Amino acid sequence: MTIYLTIDTSAAITVGLAQWDLGVVRELAVESSPHKRHHAELLAPMVRSVLDIAGISAPDAVIVGTGPGAFTGLRAGLVTARTLARAWNVELYGLSSLDIMALGALDQGAQIIVPMIDARRKEVFAARMHALGADDVEIVQGPSIYKPDEVAQMIAAQPGVVAVSEADLYPSVGVHRVEVGFAPAVMARLVQSRIARIQAGENLTLDTEPQYLRRPDVHEAGHSQPAAEGNPYAAN
Repeated sequence: MTIYLTIDTSAAITVGLAQWDLGVVRELAVESSPHKRHHAELLAPMVRSVLDIAGISAPDAVIVGTGPGAFTGLRAGLVTARTLARAWNVELYGLSSLDIMALGALDQGAQIIVPMIDARRKEVFAARMHALGADDVEIVQGPSIYKPDEVAQMIAAQPGVVAVSEADLYPSVGVHRVEVGFAPAVMARLVQSRIARIQAGENLTLDTEPQYLRRPDVHEAGHSQPAAEGNPYAAN
């Protein structure tokens, strides 16, 4: 049995606990905050709250969403996850936040999924993915930064379900849409699938390198450029 603490700060803030036992996953606790600021103040109390709800002092491992997302919020989530994993001396796993959203959409019946996160400046972080069994997804295009109309064109060319964490995020993009969160059980299933694939010899990684895709505003000299497309899971 493994109890995972899960953290994602790519869109807002979600912290939870999931128990994995012989292929059966169970959500123990989850807390979400819509705030897109004050991550440093909110994360520690939210972690303590879910641990108290589950009645445990520490998990067996930590899973953190690696973005893409806003620089400050994403960094706060990653630093918190790394600090806790080190303090508890437990394993730390990183997952693309878009992958987590895509698996959540798969659970709602989607097979071709375009997860979309607000990138501000009237842009979004997005990718095209398809189902890979019941507990995993595979990237087809992206992840990158797009204008909403570019995502709409992508879907028009090859229909898919748009997965969003905020219902009002560019509602005109995508005829078929589902709202998904960063459920602890989904994150645990995805990590378990990736671990099994790595053990089977696939060249994947579960590291916690952040997917910023865009330099922080304070350092940016001009318009952001989309990140190069490719397989973001491949180990270097």
